[in-house]
Amino acid sequence: MPPLSRLLGLLLLVLLTRCQPSAPEIDCSLSMVAQMPLQVQSNLLVVPVGINGKWVHLVVDSGAERTTISEAAANRLGLPRDAKYVTHAVGVGGATTTTDVTIDRMVIGGVHFPVNRVAVGTFSLQNDRGLNADGLLGADILLAFDMDIDVPGGTLSLYHSRVCPNAKPPWHGPSIEIQGVRALKDRLLVPIELDGASGMAILDTGAEANVLGVDMVRRIGLTEQDLLRDPPVRNQGTGGVSISRLHRFRRLRIGPVVEEQPEMIVMQSDFGVGDALIGESFLRGRRVWLSFRGRQIFVSPKPNGE
Repeated sequence: MPPLSRLLGLLLLVLLTRCQPSAPEIDCSLSMVAQMPLQVQSNLLVVPVGINGKWVHLVVDSGAERTTISEAAANRLGLPRDAKYVTHAVGVGGATTTTDVTIDRMVIGGVHFPVNRVAVGTFSLQNDRGLNADGLLGADILLAFDMDIDVPGGTLSLYHSRVCPNAKPPWHGPSIEIQGVRALKDRLLVPIELDGASGMAILDTGAEANVLGVDMVRRIGLTEQDLLRDPPVRNQGTGGVSISRLHRFRRLRIGPVVEEQPEMIVMQSDFGVGDALIGESFLRGRRVWLSFRGRQIFVSPKPNGE
């Protein structure tokens, strides 16, 4: 028979276990914060945003680090500059320096967001293909929420973010989960395989096309001579214009989604994070669920069954 001290110890352990508070339940219900109309302009997603009581139109850009408006829009709205905040940007074509502007009120989907300043960019978001925007709605706002980008339905919905097992997107139709999603430096990255080479790509809702960096080009085995046979593409970016090439590859796999004979823009440099940008040429026509906090991406099949 066990000693009395041992029996008392076992009894105390059982009592302590029973007295432990149960772990709080995780609230996995969906809670919408804001919803707004969504337009497709020149293969980019554009939403209305209120700044100081006036409407601007911003490109939904999960690849942009900060929400940014053009200098023309800042001047039109009469927004004061804030010399304490200076942004040095390096991008396609060179480097620029700009000063933030202060704002009194930002309204997105009828909801007041506590934002008191935004960046200013030296870019133009107007073209003859229907794009008429004033700036970028960036990751500093977007990635604080779970997002339902309903391109077919023409709405963007923001939900309180959640980390839940077996979480699903808020639609009843079929969805495809992209496994292996990672988050790095305010970017969501998805695993890709392109012509036998593997890599990680930034999912960038502000990119009109899929774009490939030079490092993965080398891993695939493409040479400069191979690319010289491809048509040139002019890239308008921060600081000026550069020339890239539009190359047709054999097969692109993004998670379980396969695209045959994809065309991708091949850059002369890399992005610093990831091997490629996956943009609207992949997202076009789909409904997309993005959760930065939950490291989740779901997409609906395209209407043609892809």
